[in-house]
Amino acid sequence: MRETIVGVARDLDVPPPLLADALDYLTPQTEPLVAAQVAALEAAIGTTRTVAWPDDDERFQLLALLGTVPAARVWLAAHGVDDDIARASLADLTPKLRDYGVAETGVDWLAKVVTCGVFSLGRLQFEPGEIVPSTATPAWNVHIPESGPLDPAACDASFAAAAPFFAAAFGDTTTRDFVCHSWLLDDQLAEYLPASSNILAFQRRFTLVDTESADAPVDGATEGDRAVAKFVFRSPLAGLPALTPTTRLERAVLAHLAAGRHWRERAGLLRRD
Repeated sequence: MRETIVGVARDLDVPPPLLADALDYLTPQTEPLVAAQVAALEAAIGTTRTVAWPDDDERFQLLALLGTVPAARVWLAAHGVDDDIARASLADLTPKLRDYGVAETGVDWLAKVVTCGVFSLGRLQFEPGEIVPSTATPAWNVHIPESGPLDPAACDASFAAAAPFFAAAFGDTTTRDFVCHSWLLDDQLAEYLPASSNILAFQRRFTLVDTESADAPVDGATEGDRAVAKFVFRSPLAGLPALTPTTRLERAVLAHLAAGRHWRERAGLLRRD
């Protein structure tokens, strides 16, 4: 098991200190626990099933995640997933582990990656199987990785690739719509950004299907506040007052919060004919 995990970590460029710490956890006593978790994850590959974690030790979780990657690669190849898409989808582990680690990223998201539940199709990522409450129709869940500008043409290409991809890999020929849950859909951003901005162009693709009160403050902050701090500044919310903004978006984030206002996670639906 150790050799497999080390090889996967090398392929995915997992930070060496993170890997070394995890390998210290791997002993003759703990290896059966890791192997059992790998088996549970392997059984969930290609499904939308959530896998329970019997231990919240990040070292245990990282070992199990890395140990599942070889089986994920086999599944992707068997289902005819293009090599570039397969590599890019699993490679989402790399920036998440580098920038946030297991706990800050969320082990359930990382488990989706290694169980082939989220796919990178160019600029955007897509996850199958969400039912939109407001319409009771199935939709692909859209995720926006931190990989540069939201170029409209690149987004067009990603959306266009989704239907043929899911038809080929999953036999899904009926789903047509997309749903996105993100602070990037907060319509308050229009108060600060020019109409020509890529973010607002992305927003205009979607119709908001939640309510403005859906992200109410808890302990003085909303999930939107925390998401903006994390994804714009890669900082805890409490650390923002000490930072100096350098972009229009950073200035908007700080000015909004300094005025006592909150950012919101919004849900939007993009319907396809």
